[in-house]
Amino acid sequence: MSEESRIAAFGDALRTAFTQFKAQEAVIRQQATTALSDKLIVPGDGEALLERRTRRFLIDPMLRALDWNPDDPNKVTEEARSWAENGDRLYFDYLGVSQRGAPTLLVEAKGADSVSARPPREDNVSASRMPLLISEALGKLKTGDNPGILAQWVDWLKDLRSYVTSFGEAERATLKRVVITAGRWLIIFRNPSAAFIDGGAPDWSEIHCFVSPEEIVERHGEIHKLLARRRLINTLPLTMNLGEALQILNPTALSKAYRGVVVATSMTGSRRSEFPLRAVYPAIVLLSGGRAFAVVDYNANPAIEPRDASQLGTFTADLTAKGERFQQRVLNAFNRLDLEMSSAVHFPINIREPEFGSAFAPEPGSTDALAPAAPVRPQLVRQTGEHNTQHEFLVITGQGWFYKAAPPKGPECDFHNFPIAKKRGFAGSDGRFEHVADSFTLSGDPQNCQHADLLDLRRSRCQVLQLESHLCCRTCIFHEVCWETTELNRLPCGT
Repeated sequence: MSEESRIAAFGDALRTAFTQFKAQEAVIRQQATTALSDKLIVPGDGEALLERRTRRFLIDPMLRALDWNPDDPNKVTEEARSWAENGDRLYFDYLGVSQRGAPTLLVEAKGADSVSARPPREDNVSASRMPLLISEALGKLKTGDNPGILAQWVDWLKDLRSYVTSFGEAERATLKRVVITAGRWLIIFRNPSAAFIDGGAPDWSEIHCFVSPEEIVERHGEIHKLLARRRLINTLPLTMNLGEALQILNPTALSKAYRGVVVATSMTGSRRSEFPLRAVYPAIVLLSGGRAFAVVDYNANPAIEPRDASQLGTFTADLTAKGERFQQRVLNAFNRLDLEMSSAVHFPINIREPEFGSAFAPEPGSTDALAPAAPVRPQLVRQTGEHNTQHEFLVITGQGWFYKAAPPKGPECDFHNFPIAKKRGFAGSDGRFEHVADSFTLSGDPQNCQHADLLDLRRSRCQVLQLESHLCCRTCIFHEVCWETTELNRLPCGT
């Protein structure tokens, strides 16, 4: 869908929402009046009842049309909680979050009868004048002067300040918009930190006001550009099937290709004897516009990694055959048979998952600041980000199809076996004797490592740690990524 089509659809959704609210408004008000007269609610609760109906008929549809679906907890948390600086509990009506859970959009809802911003003893203020009024009020609130705005709005602006200040520094950096709305009017703060944290009055041009349903509908394109989810965060998925990829990716913009797999681990069996099942799907990882996209062969017959290590060679051969066929499908579909599969060693180090708060360096003298800087390596394993998939990862394997080799490379080694490692004084307190979600190798498998010192060393550099907690580095295709050649030669394997 084009940007113009999305904006038009948003406008249609707004018109429908206002029409439906108008059709139900008399009934809603009668329900509140009846509930009050029958003493089902106490005086003052009628406004709360109207706010709930406002959210249902006006605010929820608007957010849904902007792809901030209140029914999707991966996008919006309703009644999200935080703490004010004075220790009071805070509740946000809506908190829109990114794919990594970072706060992005904060929305405060009011009942449809709530008045828009204006000075005391004045009638309605125009949309052109209101941003300056709110800017000046915020500036005076910060200095303790009279804000020159309705007392109700003084409380509301104080509430918004409490909400924004309750976030930590890293969370404030990801918060892109703050909104307060009664459905019939809408105020958007484009720069929340400047509006509510920084000293002085914020730039009035970064406060956008829509003072009536007619104006909201008429200027719906501006609202969409300010609040649409895809305009505030990167909504493109990491993994997709071939049909989705053909809609999203421009074939001529594809710069490199790598083989990979999506590894999905789930628990199966009876409740008393659960065991992990690991499905492996071939993928082609394409670089476009400085980002990696994995085109995955999601199918009903994935390769299943065997728990018997002796079957690993047969499994790898089956996966390779599936992968080769899928690779041909993808390259043919994009008409890019010229793309060759690149080595994982050469995967760009600047193409990484966004890290929450990564812009903030550790303070001088802190533990992290004193620690030696870790080498910068490409990120070859990452969570797919699919809904409710804690143990689902994309592994960028490069020119191969799997990250574990059937026979380890290098000298013979006794430390694949826990009893022997323990006898020689190198084992940890517990060996790996059962398959679990983060380990598909056991003591005695040629792919397993029970050398405690080496396991500790690999924790800070291992690409596949979330998949294989006890994998022997010499059986992993990423050993040249994780270790320098001189380091690899000094590993205690076989000694």
